[in-house]
Amino acid sequence: MINRQNYHDIKSYLNYMENIQQAEKSTIKRAWSHLRHLLEWADEKPFPRSPSITPTFPTYLVNYVSNGKRLAPSTIVKCLTQARQFYAYAKTAWQSRYKTISDTWIASLKPNRKIRSNPGLRNHKFYTLDQVMKIAEYDTTNLHLKRAKIAVAMLFCSGMRADALASLPISCVDLENNCILQFPEMGVRTKNYKSSITYLLPINPLLELIREWDEMVRYFPEYCLWYSPISRDNSRLIPTTVAYQGRNSTIQKDVRLICKTVGVAYLSPHKLRHGHVMYAIQHAKTIKDLKAISANVMHSSLVVTDQIYGVLQDIDVKNFITSLEN
Repeated sequence: MINRQNYHDIKSYLNYMENIQQAEKSTIKRAWSHLRHLLEWADEKPFPRSPSITPTFPTYLVNYVSNGKRLAPSTIVKCLTQARQFYAYAKTAWQSRYKTISDTWIASLKPNRKIRSNPGLRNHKFYTLDQVMKIAEYDTTNLHLKRAKIAVAMLFCSGMRADALASLPISCVDLENNCILQFPEMGVRTKNYKSSITYLLPINPLLELIREWDEMVRYFPEYCLWYSPISRDNSRLIPTTVAYQGRNSTIQKDVRLICKTVGVAYLSPHKLRHGHVMYAIQHAKTIKDLKAISANVMHSSLVVTDQIYGVLQDIDVKNFITSLEN
């Protein structure tokens, strides 16, 4: 039987996600589906006694079977991520009641080696700088292809999501300070309505492309969209303020088009965001650097960034370890 107080604690956390973190309903629904496993694991025992429960939560998830099926490795990872975030919240919200939960124990809620080595989890797909540069260096007078190049350059340099670019007004692009104002109150559609200033990676060839496009659209009023529509005859940009829902599909089509034209394997526009983070992580030298990267892509904490991007590719691990000196 599920412990009643555990249930109320989970509901309190979900309420915190909705009202304080302003998470979308779909995000909260997924969190609940993952945290239900935590409730079932603890059963009648209160969450503050979690460190003494056997089997451990990671082991429970690995051995969990429903209708003859085990949990997918990706689901196990998400369940453990949600569990860590819940316990971190609980320690702050109910300090006295959760004083038995240590940071060390929370950190132990991670997948075992077999799960972590699953190819589907290890090999993140993302655009590399070489691929992005190949696209950026493609010479064309075609306006549609030029815009497609801009989508690739801006998404890689900024790490913003495609829907943010699709709804970005000219006034939110500040190239003098190499930053983007991702402000929902100015019309930018961000995940969970988060507001932040995003700084561009200092990759000069890409920044030059972005500045050239910026000069073209600056003839329009600053409340018009920066990623402008193109006339049907592909001869001119059209000023508009209408960032209709689903306009990010235009960016997806543009990226697909330029990849096919240039000969780069197509990945979704979101993989440019992954490429931004991986490029930055590979150049980070300190924890402060990693925290800055996390903040720049509007993650709530470094834990989120680490869960998504923290697993380096095998070649990165090899290069890093072999470069260490006494």
